[in-house]
Amino acid sequence: MVLGLDSDKREVVGEKRISRLIDIIPPASALKETRKVLKEKRIRIKYDPSVKPDSAKLNSSLAKVLNVTDKIELVVAGRAKFVLNAVVDDGIEADRVHVNPDVMRREGVSDNSIATIRAYSGTLKVGTITRT
Repeated sequence: MVLGLDSDKREVVGEKRISRLIDIIPPASALKETRKVLKEKRIRIKYDPSVKPDSAKLNSSLAKVLNVTDKIELVVAGRAKFVLNAVVDDGIEADRVHVNPDVMRREGVSDNSIATIRAYSGTLKVGTITRT
C-alpha cells in the first residue's frame, strides 16, 4: 500500500506542474496583438527600359504589405537613396522592383542589386537621389 501512495503523490505533483505550465502559455489572441507591421523589405532591383526615369514598378502584394500609396524610397547599400513614384503592376515578381536602367547606371547601381524598399513619407521631390 505504501507504493500506491507514492504513485498517487507523483500524479498529483505532475498535474500541478502541468497546470503551472499551461498558465505560462499566453492565449492565441495575445500573440496576434503583438505582431509588428512590416515597414521595409529587402528586394532585388531589375532594369526595365519601359519604366520612366522617376518611377519604379512593383507588385501589388508588396505595395500592400508596405502600405505604399504613391511614392517609395529605395536605398541601395545604405549609400544611394532614391525617391521614386510607385507604379503597381501584378506582372512583376513580389521580390523585385523594376527601375529605369539609365538612371541606375548613372548612379552606379547594377542590375540585380539588393536594395531596401519602404513607403516614402518625407518631403523630398520625386526623382531625388541622395548619397551618404
